[in-house]
Amino acid sequence: MKIVLNTSPIIFLGKIESLGLLQDCVDDIFAPKAVIDELCDYTLPYFIKVRPLSDIGAAYVQGALGQLHQGELEAMVLAKELSADFVVLDDLLARRKAQRLALNVIGTLGLLLLFEKRSLLSADQVWQKINLLIQQHGFYVSSNILNQIQIKILGDRTEES
Repeated sequence: MKIVLNTSPIIFLGKIESLGLLQDCVDDIFAPKAVIDELCDYTLPYFIKVRPLSDIGAAYVQGALGQLHQGELEAMVLAKELSADFVVLDDLLARRKAQRLALNVIGTLGLLLLFEKRSLLSADQVWQKINLLIQQHGFYVSSNILNQIQIKILGDRTEES
């Protein structure tokens, strides 16, 4: 599997000490230069490869800047150029734009669910990490999505969030 990361999934996975799990379930992990620039002093793990956009891709990004950040747009263009399996985006507007570009989209929560599916994290660990993201790191998730995830990974068990 080949993915292209935007800034927020790198930051959020790093905050919950789960970024390293990517290398255990994804073959190729890329990020565009704008994402690296947005990370500022954050040290990027060795397994995330930085790739420049083509000249055409860079021109598209410059013409499309507006409601979306440069990192989001570059991640989408790079995903298209590399024929990535997924572009990893959390922002709703960015996700919608990526879907209009016929890209497969996954977010931070989707990656956590993938880690559980690949037995890298237990269901309880995923639920704890989601709650940590929400309560301590300002990650927004609608109550509807949160309920769906809770039912999916915890089933009929009831736990306080």
